Amino acid sequence: MMKNDKQISLSQIECTFKDRSWWAIIFNLYPAKYITYFLLNKTSITPNQVTTVSLLFAVFAGMAFWYDSFIAGAILYQVSFILDIVDGSIARSKNQSSQIGAFYDVFTDWLKAPVLILLLFYKLDQVILGEIVIFLFFLNCCVNKYNDMLFYTTKNSITKSENVKKSPLGRYFTYMKEKRLIALPGSVEVEGLILFLYAISKNTLFVYFAIFLLLFSFVLRVYVITKKIK
Repeated sequence: MMKNDKQISLSQIECTFKDRSWWAIIFNLYPAKYITYFLLNKTSITPNQVTTVSLLFAVFAGMAFWYDSFIAGAILYQVSFILDIVDGSIARSKNQSSQIGAFYDVFTDWLKAPVLILLLFYKLDQVILGEIVIFLFFLNCCVNKYNDMLFYTTKNSITKSENVKKSPLGRYFTYMKEKRLIALPGSVEVEGLILFLYAISKNTLFVYFAIFLLLFSFVLRVYVITKKIK
């Protein structure tokens, strides 16, 4: 494959990462940085090709879950998730972001996790827990999209309010934004707890913790929305 003429540094790659979740910081960003570095400087692979490879690893993870190879499935899904970080980093580094690529990336993201979660719970005979998790995922998705709509249509952010800025919640959001950290627990943490830790250990405490995070995130996002629409 062709080698890129302009060498892209690791620090430049780090700047292309989106706001970081604690799960990504601990498990994903370090390998993602070096994989991105290699692919950018040693190959001519495109972001959409990386997205496709990420999807294939998720398919392999599903096959592993189906055949009761839960540890293999958990590892394969983490590889899929790492590559999901890589594709966006390559797109931003090469200035190759596109609407089609963004749709393809988001579509595969929202396809992989729910299917694998339901498959895993089915194989471990915990279908009801799986349905609860997916339902809470759906609720969080709805309130998150509505919150985004309020911001992009009204440019209304609770952290711009002087009263909120001085509150503990406002200071927390401001700090996390300055550090480029994701303020609220979300799908990344839940997927990690279920598709990695629960898949390996089969300990339902990880599932209950994931459910708690989803409930906490939902309640906090609803609170933020009520502050915006007042």
